[in-house]
Amino acid sequence: MGRSVHSLPIMLLTAALVACQMPAATAGDVPALIDPGRNAGAAPAHFDFLPAGREGRTEWTLVEDPTAAGGFAIEQRGAAASHSLAIYKPASLKNADISLRIKATRGAEDRAGIALRLAGSDNYYLVRLDAPKQQVLFSRVTNGLEEEIVGVDADIATNAWRRLAVRATENEFVVTLDGVWMFTAFDKAIPHAGRIALWSAAASTTRFDSITIAPLSNPEPAMMTRP
Repeated sequence: MGRSVHSLPIMLLTAALVACQMPAATAGDVPALIDPGRNAGAAPAHFDFLPAGREGRTEWTLVEDPTAAGGFAIEQRGAAASHSLAIYKPASLKNADISLRIKATRGAEDRAGIALRLAGSDNYYLVRLDAPKQQVLFSRVTNGLEEEIVGVDADIATNAWRRLAVRATENEFVVTLDGVWMFTAFDKAIPHAGRIALWSAAASTTRFDSITIAPLSNPEPAMMTRP
């Protein structure tokens, strides 16, 4: 598998972002495995959705999927805006292990992943799979504008589950795909706790499964290096 890594200068955000932060959760506040419910056609439980959707209808629903771990998956379809967020309500974290399975069902246009340290709907870090680029990407979103920090080549196949994970430790972000290390990114721009969300682009039809969040109370940098 080929790899191409692109680095951008680190820039600090304004203090206005800090006003959006929530108190950090402790290990006892967040369940390791998220249960979104098992009611097909309903919105997944424990999530807020941005944008809210046309006429108040969410674009995030539970669907039956025999290939999902519990027989149900969260699906995002047809976002009205450029992207859509399903924000997990119980947790606001700075350092955490976050993992989920993603299945792209539309094909070449699918882009989906994990948003973390949300400071409002337009400011956060983003780890995502990008089918058009065939890459795993780590970006910083500032005032709605995405700035790529690292991009690494990967095979993003349609209708196949891929496990995407990120370990956020202070200014270090270790990203793996199906348990294989992709890259370690560094950035200091968002140094505080924030919400965690599922992220999907407007043109995507994406399913999410097996979502886990594990707060790190005494984090130690992983300091992984390229094999």
